[in-house]
This record gives sequence, structure tokens and C-alpha cells, in this order.
Amino acid sequence: MTATKISIIPPQKMSERALMNRLRLNLIIISVIIVLVILGIFVFAPQVGTFFGFFSIHRNEPGYQPTAKPTPPVFSNVPEAVKDETISLSGRALPGTTVKLYVNGPQNGTSIAASDGVFTIADIKLSLGKNMIYAKASDDKGNESEMSEILNITYDKEAPKIEITSPKDKATVTNLNKRVEISGKIDEKATITINDNTAIQKPDFSFDFWLGVGEGTVKIKVTAVDTAGNKSEKEITVKYVKG
Repeated sequence: MTATKISIIPPQKMSERALMNRLRLNLIIISVIIVLVILGIFVFAPQVGTFFGFFSIHRNEPGYQPTAKPTPPVFSNVPEAVKDETISLSGRALPGTTVKLYVNGPQNGTSIAASDGVFTIADIKLSLGKNMIYAKASDDKGNESEMSEILNITYDKEAPKIEITSPKDKATVTNLNKRVEISGKIDEKATITINDNTAIQKPDFSFDFWLGVGEGTVKIKVTAVDTAGNKSEKEITVKYVKG
């Protein structure tokens, strides 16, 4: 029997250039694979998430649903000035929201808007002078509205001061038209009546009024009520003589 002779072919030595080309090719293939994987994540992520979400124990729980902020409260029938230290304010807000009231900075009261949206906050304490008031509304999810319109309410407990410049008390007025001119000034904006007749207050707070009279003694009563509701009166007596 003749023995078979096996020849072993030694591996060919790869040139440096061929080695660099193979390395470059491998790098290109790896880069292409990475790019395809990244694209796949962006393109198919929702489907993949849905697939795995089907097996999640939280699959039946509702997802996060962002809610809008409540609308700011709106006040109604706001006074310009008041003569009492405490007041009540009403308005409208989103039904069920909690209305928080702020006076000169700190929170001063709260109220829950009813099913029709109406709210009332009572016993609001004011400081003498001007008070800056605003409100915010918040829902049961913690969402808070923007600030409402800023209100400026003056707490004034002083009655207006009346000055009658003409005629003087106990003076005698003589003319032919049976009228007496009454002029004077109030120290603030006010509604003025003279013997129950309305007198117009000028921008400088002064007033002029011609009062029809008969001969003899005439009582003149000037009444002033300021914007806060404080009232004061002043009365003088004159004698009218036709001539």
C-alpha cells in the first residue's frame, strides 16, 4: 500500500495595504450598522414601546394628562373707597376652584367658587389708606391661575370737611332776583347737596350754587358725602332782603 503524502500550504502573508483596506471595510460596515440601529430606534420606538407596554403591569393605568390652568377670578361691584375696616368682595371663577385673596401682599382670605362660579370672601381686613388687592384660583390638581386684575380700594374713615366761603353766617343778602349764591370748597371728592339740591363739584373740589329763596331768614345746609360714604353737614343762616 502506497502512503498518501499530505502537503500543508503555508498561509500567505497579507500585505500592509490589504490589511488597512480590510480594516477600513470593517469600520464602514460597523458604522452602517450603528446608523441603522439609531434610525430604527427613532422610527420604530413607538411600536416597540407599545409592544413591550402590552406586557407591562402598568398597561391599564391612565397616562399623564396635563390640564390647563384655571382662568383668573373676576371681581364684580368693587367699591372705590369704603369707610369700614372690613369688607366683602364677590366675583366669578371656574366652578369648584379655590379662590385665594391677597391684600397688600399676604393672603387674606379664601372661598370656593360655587357650581355657578360665584364666590364671596367676607371679613377682608383693610389698612388705612389705599389697599392693593388681587386673587388667584387653584384647582384640585394644584394648577393655579394667573393673578386677577389688581384692585385699589381706599379705606377712609374721615368725614369730608366743608368750607363755606360765601355768604358768611348771619350775613344779609340783598338783590332783586330772590337768589343767594353759595360757594365753598370740600377737602376731597364728594357728592354735594345744598338744601337737598345737588351742587356740582369742580376739579379743584370747590362748588358754586344759586339757591332760590324768599324774603326773611334763610337756613342753608350744605351736605357732603365722600366716595367712602362718610358724611358731614354744615349749616348757616342768612337774611335775604329784596332790593
